[in-house]
Amino acid sequence: MLPALVACQGEKAVKIEWQEGEMMAVAFLGYYDSFADFEASPSYIPLTKTFPQIVGASQVLCGIGRELYLVIPRDPMATLAVNEAGEWVTDANREVYYRNEEGRPVLLLNNWYEHNSQVNCTDNEGHTTTYYPGIDGGTGALETAPDGSVHDISLPMPKPLEGLTYADYGEDYDGVDFGIAVRLQAGRPVLSFNSGIIVRALGYPEDSIVIADGDNEFAGINGRCKGVFMGTIGQDFNPVVCVVMENGDVKMSSITYAMQHGGPDLSDALPEFKDVTGFEEGGGGGWEDEETGETIYEYATIYALDARGGRTEIPYFVNHGLFMAEDDDYSYEVTLTPDWNFFLSVSEKGTGELHELYNGSFMEEEYGDAVSSFSFQVRQYSHVHEGIISTEGVDRSGSFTAAERGLSYEVSLAGSDAIPSGMLFHEEGING
Repeated sequence: MLPALVACQGEKAVKIEWQEGEMMAVAFLGYYDSFADFEASPSYIPLTKTFPQIVGASQVLCGIGRELYLVIPRDPMATLAVNEAGEWVTDANREVYYRNEEGRPVLLLNNWYEHNSQVNCTDNEGHTTTYYPGIDGGTGALETAPDGSVHDISLPMPKPLEGLTYADYGEDYDGVDFGIAVRLQAGRPVLSFNSGIIVRALGYPEDSIVIADGDNEFAGINGRCKGVFMGTIGQDFNPVVCVVMENGDVKMSSITYAMQHGGPDLSDALPEFKDVTGFEEGGGGGWEDEETGETIYEYATIYALDARGGRTEIPYFVNHGLFMAEDDDYSYEVTLTPDWNFFLSVSEKGTGELHELYNGSFMEEEYGDAVSSFSFQVRQYSHVHEGIISTEGVDRSGSFTAAERGLSYEVSLAGSDAIPSGMLFHEEGING
């Protein structure tokens, strides 16, 4: 039976056409790092129009996972329980994540590499079913219960863009494949990686590579994607992945950074990229040779091509690193990545105990030879008290400048006392 939403496509609220024996309707909504990221994503508003039940649904985090499901009991008085599942889970040690006897819809965030939750539904007449939410790893189709108790109301996967389902980084100068590729699978990008080839081809120390061999899932998808691309930005070896989301937004990821810092992580949607249909590699920072008339380029780069005929260069933050500062009470560390993500930690000076955590995104606003300016957006805030971390989604913005005194940073975080305005940060290992 076809999903009930084939004709709805996100603009019209779903009307569930229940069939005999069905006890709950389930929709796979996409890949999200947290409920806060879901609510902040461009997908949230359209999905709430299709599934109004999202707004009042209970949010249930099932261990670790990035697959988001909406479960709607048929009986408004049904008892719904969400329990732990997995290879090593038994009835004796199974954790109960959630239980409600009022038939309330739930949002489940689960399934890190395997099914890690089970949903038990019992209606008012005593009929019971058990379902393990999941999707087909190849197609993204919802897995339903063998007893026919689950009604699939998932939206269809976005149609892949032509030519953007697989990209291989290619070979080194000796014709040896680098062992780096990205593919589109079930609406998400998957990175394939072989560290042994990188070590041999480029002379990287083995202990400097922390990304796992084999398939790696990206953090920061926060939706579903329809295209992947890989190319070089800036130098001979600097693989960068670009991802087109289902709404045409673009995100990017530096694989070189991920190799040495863990990941891979995607950026937030890059500004000024809409309706992207493809990518191409080219030269950047060019000038014309007066004698030959030939264009000379300073670096390799990637351009996004959009439906309006635009050709826009993908931004890359070259001066990534760890930057440090302190005052009388606290020590501050800011990590800036080439993926335009930032992480700020605030620790008690002397004891080193973690006090606060912030993470979000940033973007260059104005480039200057001496000083460049940046804006940033805080997405998540964590407070640590007696070893317990409390995290919430936030929406705060601010700005900072990058000067050329060892690439020092002046940071001002609007709406928070975490960083005193005008505090000067220095790159790790640089005093001054």
